[in-house]
Amino acid sequence: MEKTVFARIYSPWHSFIGGLDAELINIGFGKEVVLWNSHKPFTGDNFYRLYLPVKGAFRLNYMNESVVVEPGSIHLVPAHTPFTYESMTPSDHYWLHFLSKQLRTVPAFQSHLVLPLENPKKMRSEFENIFRQIRAARTVTDDLRVRNTIFAFLAPFLESALHELPQNTASEGGFAEVLEYIDRNLASEINIAELGSLTQLSRADFSSLFRRSFGVPPKQYISLRRISRAKYLLWRTKLSVKEIAEQCGYENKYFFYRIFKKYTGVTPSQYRRIGNAD
Repeated sequence: MEKTVFARIYSPWHSFIGGLDAELINIGFGKEVVLWNSHKPFTGDNFYRLYLPVKGAFRLNYMNESVVVEPGSIHLVPAHTPFTYESMTPSDHYWLHFLSKQLRTVPAFQSHLVLPLENPKKMRSEFENIFRQIRAARTVTDDLRVRNTIFAFLAPFLESALHELPQNTASEGGFAEVLEYIDRNLASEINIAELGSLTQLSRADFSSLFRRSFGVPPKQYISLRRISRAKYLLWRTKLSVKEIAEQCGYENKYFFYRIFKKYTGVTPSQYRRIGNAD
């Protein structure tokens, strides 16, 4: 008589992990860094940052806290969260920028996360390894290998952030539907009252809770998302500035220029040249 043997995963986070996305934007190594010219103070980007400090130290100042980035730890900087850099001593550090919609649904990933390292030399070797993987990536297999390495970097943060949360936290995600709606409609006019209706809160309650959750009012968040989207398109596409302005909800190219420079300190054309190496 034949027997069928099977296994089933009972992890409460299995569905969440199944939908986890991570799109690498770029990776780099900064040596003796004391200035971050491509990041205007108290603006946010649509991507997450991983920092592995090797030498020296700098401080990230958020609206409600300051975090020192120094050797012996690895840091995850939240997407869409306004902050500024403050140099303490010349810093050598690895950085990795990536996009993830799924992480935005988890409250813990709306804050700066830091984990101590048991073996800093091993982690540095892993960052150097992903450098080599990216430079050599030519096939689907190569690309998957890079994505898996990013997931390996994220795993300790996920373990720390998820294990004490209710199982439905990530799927419900508080403002997840609002954030998704904003992202889908960046090219169009976005009404704050419509956003509030997605949460069944009054406009006043919605605006107040949104600001407490994300550190900025809804209108400013939408502007930051539009500028972040523009940065991404400038960095990753060959679309004209006019086309990018339209895709980000700005019908007037010159108004887009003014708003972009207000938030970044440079024009769209200048940003396209210097990129987002921070």
